[in-house]
Amino acid sequence: MVIGILMLLTALLFPVLQSAREGGRRSKCITQMRQLGHSVLTYLADFDETYPMAAYVQPSAPNGGCLFTLYHALAPYIQDKQIVVCPSDNRPVDVVQVFANHWELCPAMGFRHTSYMANWCLFEVGWLPPWLSLPHQVISASKLEYIAQTVAFFDAVMTGPPGLTPYVQGRHLEIAIANFADGHAQPLHTRYTAIAIPRGDGGTAPLYCLLDVGPYYSGDGFCEGMIFGLAAKRRDGRWCWHCPGRPRESRWYMQGSCETP
Repeated sequence: MVIGILMLLTALLFPVLQSAREGGRRSKCITQMRQLGHSVLTYLADFDETYPMAAYVQPSAPNGGCLFTLYHALAPYIQDKQIVVCPSDNRPVDVVQVFANHWELCPAMGFRHTSYMANWCLFEVGWLPPWLSLPHQVISASKLEYIAQTVAFFDAVMTGPPGLTPYVQGRHLEIAIANFADGHAQPLHTRYTAIAIPRGDGGTAPLYCLLDVGPYYSGDGFCEGMIFGLAAKRRDGRWCWHCPGRPRESRWYMQGSCETP
């Protein structure tokens, strides 16, 4: 009987302990996101309030060019490069492997694995042959109308080239952490699904659907698992997003929700 009672108590307490442990990891993730956001704000101060690009090929590098990424640009402003690996992520994205069949990463980055992806409409992409010969426009901070609602980084994985699509990961018991363009970080509520999405470094990850109504999810009931765009509002006051740095002739042009009915 005593053993039975102990087993029952263990079964009852295990979810509580698991939740408490995850709460600690989530708090650390929020702190890391804030540090990452601070590195962007410092970069903006040094580069005339213009956001760095997410990625572009440096053709002058040996072996036909190397890939210069957002983390290369932010490296001088980040002391601990482990802040890009979430403590709740047991398999962070291997950035080297994602691009292994296309380009080598430029040297002296110091990063290889990451648990976070960026808003590719805030940090735009440059010259990426053969898919993108016309670089997208870099984004000035003056283009952000709702800075506290525009996501900069978030818990995610991404697919491989040429799509490089980031998918939200609710790895904190269906909570994802996001950093916003004003520097603050906060939880995003998500819903787990059994749908598998391909990872750019091999294997799959689960699809999570956003639940918080705002610029990136309208509340229409459809599963939205991606975050793109600068936050904006329609004339009727509803949230929406737009992607102003991409010309219509780009193969990666995105018609934001602000432009759709």
